[in-house]
Amino acid sequence: MYASRAFAHLKIVSIILCAGLLSLTTHAQQFNWADLPELPGGLGFGGSFAGTHNGALIVAGGANFPNGMPWEGGAKVWYGDIHVLETGDTTWNSESSLPHPMAYGISISTPQGLIVAGGSDSEAVYADVWLLKWDADAKKIDFDTLPPLPEVSAFHAAALVGTTVYVAAGQKSTDATDLNHAFWAMEISGPVDSWKWESKTPWPGDARIKAVAAAQTSGTDRSLFYLFSGEIPTRDQAGEVTLNYVIDGYRYDRANDTWTTIADLEVPVAAARAIDVGQSHIIVFSGSTGEHVTKPTQEIPEFPNHVRAYNTITDTWSIAAEMPRSVVTAEVTRWNDQIVITTGEIRPGIRTPRVQTLEIKGTDVAFGTLNYIVLGLYLAALLAMGFFFSKREKGTDDFFLAGKRIPWWAAGLSIYATQLSAITFVSIPALSYATNWVVFPGSICILLMVPIVVKFYLPFFRKLNITTAYEYLEKRFNLHVRLFGSASFLAFQLLRMAVVIYLPALGLAAITGLNVYLCILLMGILSTIYTVLGGIEAVIWTDVLQAFVLLGGLIVSLVLLLVYEGGPGEVLALASEKGKFAMLNLNWSFTELATWSMLLGTMMLQFGPYTTDQAVVQRYMTTKDEAAAAKGLWLNGLMAIPGLFLFYLVGTCMYVYFGAHPDQLIVGMKNDQVFPLFIVNRLPVGISGLVIAGIFAASMSSLDSSMHSVATAVTTDFYGRLKAGVSDLQRLRVARAVIVIAGTLAVTLAFALVRFDISSLFFLFQKMLGLISSGLVGIFILGIFTTRSHATGVLLGAVASIAVLIFLTWFSEIDFYLHSVAGIFTSVAVGYGCSLILPNPKQDVAGLTMHS
Repeated sequence: MYASRAFAHLKIVSIILCAGLLSLTTHAQQFNWADLPELPGGLGFGGSFAGTHNGALIVAGGANFPNGMPWEGGAKVWYGDIHVLETGDTTWNSESSLPHPMAYGISISTPQGLIVAGGSDSEAVYADVWLLKWDADAKKIDFDTLPPLPEVSAFHAAALVGTTVYVAAGQKSTDATDLNHAFWAMEISGPVDSWKWESKTPWPGDARIKAVAAAQTSGTDRSLFYLFSGEIPTRDQAGEVTLNYVIDGYRYDRANDTWTTIADLEVPVAAARAIDVGQSHIIVFSGSTGEHVTKPTQEIPEFPNHVRAYNTITDTWSIAAEMPRSVVTAEVTRWNDQIVITTGEIRPGIRTPRVQTLEIKGTDVAFGTLNYIVLGLYLAALLAMGFFFSKREKGTDDFFLAGKRIPWWAAGLSIYATQLSAITFVSIPALSYATNWVVFPGSICILLMVPIVVKFYLPFFRKLNITTAYEYLEKRFNLHVRLFGSASFLAFQLLRMAVVIYLPALGLAAITGLNVYLCILLMGILSTIYTVLGGIEAVIWTDVLQAFVLLGGLIVSLVLLLVYEGGPGEVLALASEKGKFAMLNLNWSFTELATWSMLLGTMMLQFGPYTTDQAVVQRYMTTKDEAAAAKGLWLNGLMAIPGLFLFYLVGTCMYVYFGAHPDQLIVGMKNDQVFPLFIVNRLPVGISGLVIAGIFAASMSSLDSSMHSVATAVTTDFYGRLKAGVSDLQRLRVARAVIVIAGTLAVTLAFALVRFDISSLFFLFQKMLGLISSGLVGIFILGIFTTRSHATGVLLGAVASIAVLIFLTWFSEIDFYLHSVAGIFTSVAVGYGCSLILPNPKQDVAGLTMHS
């Protein structure tokens, strides 16, 4: 009762807040339409094949009515002509032909060529499959004959899922009611002569023709096959054919050969074509609804010009745009960074030679003066802190360790902010939005890691009075191990910086309409400036500020999400119904995400940042003593679980919100853009500026830490160690120069990330962490917990660990959470084994292991 009353009061306050502030101005998403040169002949074709190969657009076959409309007695004519358009051409090359006229089959573009399969003419239905290859030098089409379909088929649907062609069979004779309920697959990753068809489990719905198919992911990296709508012709007792139009949809998962029923369409879209866009959308062009099927053919109007969007995560449909010219029985493909819709039927009997192109742009949003003021003030505050703390620097001890005057609670908050980063602020809500809470139980591992670090690692870092963690490795082993450890850290941090600078730039680009590359550049410059100026003290105190801004923005977003969707009760009920709170995956699979492997892997992953990462270890060294550092660690551990709970809950609430408002999703967006999108579109002015500042906070708190720790490692472990007689001033100058270089490299790598289609940057980061840090974790374990391990042995163990992880990452299907387990185990086992076998000069390890 009290909880509901409190929420009611909170809701009233939130509504007043929202009403009292101007909302953002959001403009419609841009669908930019254009035309390519018209196909020869002037009439156009229905049921043609189309796709791309070797940089050329290919349109082949098709049918039309050249001698009068069907209601005038005109007969349909099938064609075998192949028309080819190369980039920059204004006319089509029509010198090649299919082996025989054909239409109403399927087309699949592959690197090897354009696959055309099945179809019909006036006399028969075919199982023929050909590979059309464009010879750009000879200006002609070459053919390979491929294995025929298992059965003849026309008006079927197909899509390429990964490297497998899937075909949902259609009509198996010239009798329109003779349907085939079959589903076939052909793997094309090997040589062409190894390709063959296999039968798979058919979809649970009825057999049909003119269904719509596409391939797309659904919150994970695994691509799935989707099948929508279609026609089901039946014959009554009088012999008349009736067309039944269906709105059902199904999703096929090739991993287990199973189908899942998905959301129905509002209206049928038979004979439409579809294509995947972005990471979670399928767009469907036009389609026959069957609304006018009982009318005389000549009275049936043009087909609807709607472009419908299906979101594979929220399982919802929306109308995204309108076509300039509606067409069915067309083909859709990608060419020169555009979607191409080739020819097609605009109404029964009437075709168009028009070849339409589509380029999808993002949504223009007016971020608002107040939001820019809030964001600008925040960024100005960061720069001011950099200038302020630069005045307190008297040498490298201040620049690297802040004179050991940081309070324990500030060190703890700095560790917390550093470890969260934009990867957490943006990607964790995106992860729970796209999937569920299966990864959340792993947050307990952060707390479990604290006593291990406090008991076994922290004493060595503090009592040896070192600046970098890798100085311990030289004392315990030798210089080569120290340099290897420091170099491994540097490689990881450069990749990490690229990710954490890319994410907020992605959000800023979505908000302002600025080029994402420009946003990345601005982020890199700002972070570099205040880190160069203020050293570790500026980094830590800006982290403290950023921790509060980050959590404040998160809480505001959560409250408003609950307000928009009717309160916690309704949101939780709907999310539970959809399985969004699932936390356990109780299988013993080594290849799929399972609770046991996730917990084990997450625990192993914590060893990297908390025992070997200079960005975190450096915080241990900035407090006055070991006890203060331990308290800071405990603060971070205790904040981790409730903090991550809020992040996951925000993502789940966004799933509910966008499930109710699918039209507010940007068609073609990346999954990691969903939280910035909500912030921009739905938070009131001023508040959205604050939350976007939170995204910047999340990024900068990690970016500044990474740049500063990279500078510390390079200056201390390489420059200061390998060059004799270096003054304190020289080391300080080198450190600042390294920060600038690190920022430049991070920006360059972030530019590269823009080109990759990464469904979850959270999982990418976890893979990077396991691959690069596992060998180093093993070295520290062997150094602290054993007395007989030596430099040669531990280095061999680390190299073996890297080799194993490369194999697991690129040549196996083992779930990536087990990669870190395998990597650390290999490093420890091989490192210790080699230390026992290989001779090594006797070394004094007194005070350098837990046993001495």
